Amino acid sequence: MSTSPSVSAEAPEAPEPGDHPVRRLLSLSRLLILLSVVGSFVASATLMIYGVLRAIGIIYDLVASVGSGVLREDAYGKMLIADTIALIDMFLLGTVLFIVAAGQYQLFIDPRAQLPTWLRIRSLDDLKSLLTGVIIVALLVTFLGAAVSWKGGADILALGLAIAGVVIAANISMRNFGHHGPSNLTDELHP
Repeated sequence: MSTSPSVSAEAPEAPEPGDHPVRRLLSLSRLLILLSVVGSFVASATLMIYGVLRAIGIIYDLVASVGSGVLREDAYGKMLIADTIALIDMFLLGTVLFIVAAGQYQLFIDPRAQLPTWLRIRSLDDLKSLLTGVIIVALLVTFLGAAVSWKGGADILALGLAIAGVVIAANISMRNFGHHGPSNLTDELHP
């Protein structure tokens, strides 16, 4: 007769889920995301502060030019418009960085962060959609700046076509791939 090895009635104790080294590593990796959040926020604040200082400089230059007659020149008006559009572009980039910081914070650190409803990020798709919209606006502002300072020639056509290509590709991408996977990743991560 063959004997089978005896099976113990007691199952080996499984390690506690919180004690697993990979789980601890993943929990600590949230600190890397926190570095990204802080870096994006600092970069956003830097651009915003620089933009405000630059706006003050533009206003100062405008006031200083009032008596010199330079305001009557058409070129000065175009330069003022171009400078203002550059400021808008800078503020939009600062906004993109802020959205990245807020989105990453909500997704990976604390989904209960008190932010306006338009900035509620529940999934990576939400973050991508919001960013895509802001980036498209920034590209259009860049084209507007180029159009205002355009001196003639075909160079603006290449820029316009390139921006149009990016905008079309982004829209197609968001329509075709924008809503895949779980609709609410945050709820799955933080029940």
